[in-house]
Amino acid sequence: MPKAYEGKDVIAKLSKPSCDRCCYFSKHEQDVCDSDQRSKSTTKLWGLMSFYLIVMAVEIVGGIKANSLAVLTDAAHLLTDIGGFSISLFTVWVSGWNTTPHQSFGFSRIEVLGALLSIQLIWIVSGYLIFEAIERMLHKQSEVNGALMFPIAAFGFVINFMMVMWLGHGHEHGHAHGHSHGHEHGHSHDTCIAKHQDINEEEGANLVVTTSKHKNGAMNINIKGAYLHVMADMIQSVGVMVAGLVVWIRPEWLIVDLVCTLIFSVLVLCTTLPMLKSIFSILMESTPSEVDVVGLKTDLDSIKGVHDVHDLHVWAITQGKTALACHIIVESNVNSNEILHKVKSLCESKYEIHHVTAQIEPLCL
Repeated sequence: MPKAYEGKDVIAKLSKPSCDRCCYFSKHEQDVCDSDQRSKSTTKLWGLMSFYLIVMAVEIVGGIKANSLAVLTDAAHLLTDIGGFSISLFTVWVSGWNTTPHQSFGFSRIEVLGALLSIQLIWIVSGYLIFEAIERMLHKQSEVNGALMFPIAAFGFVINFMMVMWLGHGHEHGHAHGHSHGHEHGHSHDTCIAKHQDINEEEGANLVVTTSKHKNGAMNINIKGAYLHVMADMIQSVGVMVAGLVVWIRPEWLIVDLVCTLIFSVLVLCTTLPMLKSIFSILMESTPSEVDVVGLKTDLDSIKGVHDVHDLHVWAITQGKTALACHIIVESNVNSNEILHKVKSLCESKYEIHHVTAQIEPLCL
């Protein structure tokens, strides 16, 4: 059995008969945590935009002088990256807005829409560059300056490699601290969370409101998208370097510049597919792949006093924010509050689901 929940609980008096239904709402104890994540995401995105503006300017000028479509392809992808980062900055800002009566889950899912728009930009630009490469293949291409093309691509590769290391380090760092400080935060904000709960004792509402500890291990979906952008650009830079070196050594092999444009444009498109799958999964409110819903139901059914669990739904509000709702039929003479706390403890400790809504129903024979 999972260990008991360690947070401070605010429990409303149970004045209704045991046959009444009891609802349980677990509020995220992550307002401060989310704000910190948004701040870090914003810093990373601004940093990426600053570096990419410099690299893009260098590649546009160098690509025109070298007459290299491969270099201009890389510059065009950087332009879409900058546009994507701008969208991500906007969505990260909007995702921090407070909940409203019409947006009860807040605005976190706008991050997903922003990531989708960013991927669409990649597809549009890549499609155009593939078309342009085919056009140049069908018509005679003018001379390409490989000696200039190679150092420009090398410069872009170095910058992209640095950005990949920076973003990758941020992801690992998030994992480490998400575990080491989870307990600490779980206590530091208990009073703050409880202060905002509306417990109506006069109506005898069977409501239990508790705080929850949140492991902030998942990479923000916009930072994950930015990571894919940078990885794609680094791959592209390698291709341009190879093409530049070949054309530098063999100036007559101009076709290499176009072939590299085609190959690496397709590779860039392929790098977006996993992200696209994740986006559609969230928008379709599919069960997150990291949650074994069959095992979860089995574990819930095995809790002492639980007769059956039905209408079990698990979905992601956005990347790293999972919610659960279910109906639990309990046996007679069972403490509903105890069952609810066990359900919450199980969901948090084993499945890392921190937004839990469970409705208790009596077993009517």
